[in-house]
Amino acid sequence: MGLLGMLESLGGRLGIIEKPSDNKNSKAPAKIRTRVVTLAELKTELKDDDVRALAEAPAELTVPYERIYETAGIGRPQSGWDIEKLGQLVRTAPFKDLSHESCQRKVLEVLGKENVDPESLVKDAVARDQALDAFEKYAERKMLDRIAGHEQRQGEIDARIEELRKEKKRLEELESADRERWSEWQRRKRAHERELARTVSCLIDRPVITTDDERR
Repeated sequence: MGLLGMLESLGGRLGIIEKPSDNKNSKAPAKIRTRVVTLAELKTELKDDDVRALAEAPAELTVPYERIYETAGIGRPQSGWDIEKLGQLVRTAPFKDLSHESCQRKVLEVLGKENVDPESLVKDAVARDQALDAFEKYAERKMLDRIAGHEQRQGEIDARIEELRKEKKRLEELESADRERWSEWQRRKRAHERELARTVSCLIDRPVITTDDERR
């Protein structure tokens, strides 16, 4: 399930973290607050037709994600901060070794210094998810059509194979019948030659009729 699907399952509402207000009179870390935004606020209007054309182009499964994002109209923000940059940040030390809440606080500190609104990064992530889902939808349609074509061709080949098997069996039966008829003819020929030999032996002093036994 993508981000949009998760949001829909949550009722289309999401709490986005906000920079905690500084409380100089307290030694305890400020509590992280969230701001509720709706699915409609997070969705982005993308270039759906362009994404479809990209998915319908050859070698669609080798298209890099960045190409999909670019085609969908997801540009790089002026701040230079997108969800990819944030991902690179949290995968490095010290972020990767922090607890979830500590990591949130550290991220908010960095974004605050850069004047980056966390909501813009969430919107960027949702837009990327939208683009990938759209690409997948069109690529899947193309793939299913291709698979259907393969299956149809396999069916045609299977039918042809069955025809060839039947033809092979027919030829084997013809071969067997020919061999049997040939053996029967040779048997009758040998019997007839032996009869000729016996008959003519009454008239001459040496054999003139050759039989198969004599040829071996």
